[in-house]
Amino acid sequence: MHTTPSPGIREPEPSYGYTHGEPSGNRVVGGKGNLPGTRPVDVELGGEPVWVVGVPLGEGTGWVVALTSGRLEAFRIPEEGAGVEPWLVVPDELPPGAPPLVAAQGEKLRLVSIPGGEPSPLTHPVPAAGRLVGVDEAGNLSVEPGGSLGVKALPDARVVRSEGGTLAVASDPTGAYAHGALGDEQEAGSITLLEGRAGGSLEVAGKVLPRFGGVFETLAPVWFEDPSGRELLAVTESDEEGGSRISAYNPDGTLALAGPPIGEAMKWRHLLAVGPFGPGGEVELAVARTPHVGSVIEFYRPNPGEGTLEIVATLAGYPTHTLYSRNLDAARAGDLDGDGAWEVLVPDRFRTGLAAVRHTPEGVREAWKLPLGSTLATNVASATNGEGRLSVAAGRTDGVLRIWP
Repeated sequence: MHTTPSPGIREPEPSYGYTHGEPSGNRVVGGKGNLPGTRPVDVELGGEPVWVVGVPLGEGTGWVVALTSGRLEAFRIPEEGAGVEPWLVVPDELPPGAPPLVAAQGEKLRLVSIPGGEPSPLTHPVPAAGRLVGVDEAGNLSVEPGGSLGVKALPDARVVRSEGGTLAVASDPTGAYAHGALGDEQEAGSITLLEGRAGGSLEVAGKVLPRFGGVFETLAPVWFEDPSGRELLAVTESDEEGGSRISAYNPDGTLALAGPPIGEAMKWRHLLAVGPFGPGGEVELAVARTPHVGSVIEFYRPNPGEGTLEIVATLAGYPTHTLYSRNLDAARAGDLDGDGAWEVLVPDRFRTGLAAVRHTPEGVREAWKLPLGSTLATNVASATNGEGRLSVAAGRTDGVLRIWP
């Protein structure tokens, strides 16, 4: 029976499930896990999955899967050790291939969408300042309610938010660097920043331009804090001379940190996550160099004094991206086995397992692996329940969702 809360009872704030983990764009998950000691649960789906998101739901976790048809299927694991239950998400359909953003409130699941209009089928709106910010089919950034913000975004851009509330979006599409690795030949000529103003309005606060004269080759930057506590934007930056490098910018548009260029055009670096990956818990950036061919996991250490991002350790063999795909989210980082150290979970060489890669005092090594039972078809999703236990899930090409609850 549905009941309406009395005026003295506040509805719980919603939790949001992103394919990329955090609103900041950082592919990390909070809490602690015991993934290598967890028995996985397989769920038969009504088709092949393309996206998965996880959210805390009641005392357990909820999982929403987008199929190639655009239909959504939802499931709940009510508590640790319990079985999987079919659940309801409203609405239950997206344009085929579109990534979902799901809001969980109490035990209800809701797909976040802007009613009416012509939203881009390649991305989703995000909540900000009590409103929804999204991209339409023509690439115009708008807020609902409120209308156009006067920004031309990539039609597949993901809007990401800093801890302080500043929004960032890949903007000013350009064909100046026609690599096409991420689904089309349009890359971002800038990153536009937006901030809330008095009265709840959103306004453009500035732009970040590529310092090295190329483009930002990504769907979204990643907000993170460097060792000194500064909020920075990390991003893949590419140009015809040096190819890709990882850069970090201050919100005022100035370059804060820069990594070395790859040395050859049309070779891409996939920024995965930022966290305490260092052997002593130092903040590092986890990156995949040339993730399509001979992929190498790189760990970068910020050196604010020199203004550099220094590659401190590497390990080959982990393809984190499929060429021409808009799925940049086949990775998740955190304390995945509960030992206090961070790992980044990435596909193995054949994409039939998820490998936990860890930076240790002896170098980078594979700590353990989760067999998928088939080939990875989706992003890697995560959720943390109310007790701080994290879970991950991934969809397979044989139409199965595998969850490590």
